[in-house]
Amino acid sequence: MNITRLLTSLFFLFSAQFLVLPDALAETVAPIDHSIDVNMSITKGAASTVNIWSRESGGYDSTNSGRWGLNYWACTSSTVDENGKCPTGKGGYAANLPVYLKFTEKRSGATQTLELQGTREAYWYNGGCATYGDPKPMNQSAQNSCGSDLTDGVNLTLKIPAAQLNMLPTGGIWTAQLKILLHNSGGTEVYHWDSNITVDVNDPNNQQIYLPEFGEAAPRVDLNMRPLPGTGGNQTQMNGAATIDMCLYDGYGSNSSSFILKFDDQQQGTIQRNNGYFSIYSDHGDINQDSGRIDYYVKMQGPDGKYVSVIRGDDLVVSDIQTAKVRQVHLPGIPQAVLCVPAPLQLSTKTMDINSKQAGHYTGHLIVNFTSQL
Repeated sequence: MNITRLLTSLFFLFSAQFLVLPDALAETVAPIDHSIDVNMSITKGAASTVNIWSRESGGYDSTNSGRWGLNYWACTSSTVDENGKCPTGKGGYAANLPVYLKFTEKRSGATQTLELQGTREAYWYNGGCATYGDPKPMNQSAQNSCGSDLTDGVNLTLKIPAAQLNMLPTGGIWTAQLKILLHNSGGTEVYHWDSNITVDVNDPNNQQIYLPEFGEAAPRVDLNMRPLPGTGGNQTQMNGAATIDMCLYDGYGSNSSSFILKFDDQQQGTIQRNNGYFSIYSDHGDINQDSGRIDYYVKMQGPDGKYVSVIRGDDLVVSDIQTAKVRQVHLPGIPQAVLCVPAPLQLSTKTMDINSKQAGHYTGHLIVNFTSQL
């Protein structure tokens, strides 16, 4: 009798363990609020499609397909694109749902609305069906079936197509805040899905040294060499000066950390000069003599308003661009106004005797190279 009872107890013990095994195949993942920051850097005109969410789960229950298998996503507004504009309820049978979202450039305040695409896919936890399938607009609430298997849950893919990113009109830091809602079919559950999106757009092909006085024409600057009053005879003296309104556009909405400028000219003749000099040369005289060359100095105004002397051939680093005063201008080849950093130039000669220089016209070239550090 004791042996029989022992065997019977063991039998029921093993039976109990066997009966709980099927429950291990069940799985439930509840819907939740979802927040994500998306940061990307692109070169204007060469962007790739970017996913904000890629098959992100909106919840599933492998034992109750009606629980979250009908979930869907919708916008918070059907009229305002500040946080995404699209239908606020169920509907739609197209391939995806357009979501119109306004982006704002950080420094200029310029705006551009882009069309995002939201797709809802069915999700099957088990069975002979593919794991994902039957893509629909993100705001469709419909039970998807594969044979006898009903949808366990749904997933969201929401993307910014490359063609839309390439519509951002200028370089700069473009930001947007997307807010959509995840609903269950009965309207009893609502979850907030938010995304802070930052797009750094670099437009290196449109970096420009802008000279407002000349527009698109080749600049020609007169040093305005004039005799000084009050001197006469052979000791008559002269000097010259000019100002150039220069503005620097970095292709990044003036959001660079610093600018680097290098100034040079085209040396003629054989006489070596101090690196603080730039020169113009006689058109028809002897440029191998001091008398056939007029030297001038260059100063540039920095963001702090102070002028700094320019050394020929040296890098001039301009810092704190992100806090520098800026000017809104329309530049050739750019459809929308952009911000450039003013950097006016002062050109001046020292005072010299008129008879120390050959008579005639003098010309030269001032060369400015400009790069930015993002």
